[in-house]
Amino acid sequence: MKSKISYWLIGLFAVWCVVASQWYLFGIKGLQADPAHFSPHETTMGIVEVIAILLITVLIGFGIAWFLRQGAIEEKDMQIQDLQQSTGKSSEQEQEWLARLEKAESTLARAKETFKADFAAAANENERLKEELARAQREAQQKQDELQTLRPKVQLADVELGRITMQFRQLENQVKEYAQKNQDLTNQLNHLQGGSKTSADKVEAAKEITRAKRLEKDDLKLIVGIGPKIERKLNKLGVYTFEQIRDLTPEMMEQITTKLKSFPDRIARDNWVGQAKQLIRKMEK
Repeated sequence: MKSKISYWLIGLFAVWCVVASQWYLFGIKGLQADPAHFSPHETTMGIVEVIAILLITVLIGFGIAWFLRQGAIEEKDMQIQDLQQSTGKSSEQEQEWLARLEKAESTLARAKETFKADFAAAANENERLKEELARAQREAQQKQDELQTLRPKVQLADVELGRITMQFRQLENQVKEYAQKNQDLTNQLNHLQGGSKTSADKVEAAKEITRAKRLEKDDLKLIVGIGPKIERKLNKLGVYTFEQIRDLTPEMMEQITTKLKSFPDRIARDNWVGQAKQLIRKMEK
């Protein structure tokens, strides 16, 4: 659009130059177009003057245009300088952003490497935990199988414990009965001693008391170190209860040790006296 306007202005200026030249030559200078009155000198001078006027006009117009254009150019130069400064600042910011970007990329690369290492470690740990879980599951299955195997044995042990408990209670009842019989026989003995019974009756009563006391005996096998064989030997020696073992003197221990030929120092080594005291305390509770 601007180029078309420029062409139109140039064409208008050319037309104006022709019209103005004709007006100046024929109107102002008074030159004649008739060849009979043609004066080369005046015509040449007129043409030179027209050309000079046109050149001066062109120069004045160019100066005006240049002056007007110079302000715009200076303004553009200032804008260019501002733009260059802005560009410089933008370049600095761009360099700064590039440095930050490089730093961020470096940090990201390190983070990726760290993540890969952590992921590999986590994968290894996961595999180890899986192996431990599988091993724990196998062990749990083995324990469960063992439990299934032991369950019937435990049930049998419970049944046996119930049977033994029942027998123990029966023995307790028998002991109580024997103790009552012992008390009755003791009373009878006291009564016979204070009455007019014969010596034969007294001897018979004493034998009954001795038999009752022998029936009222403890399970000596509860003492660690006394087995069925030793218990039988102790019974033969007249030792039936924990109280008797508790009251053993050193002389009595030596005598029993002498009788127990195959079990020397068993009484002191296994602390029969201390164990008997503990069992008596348990029975009294």
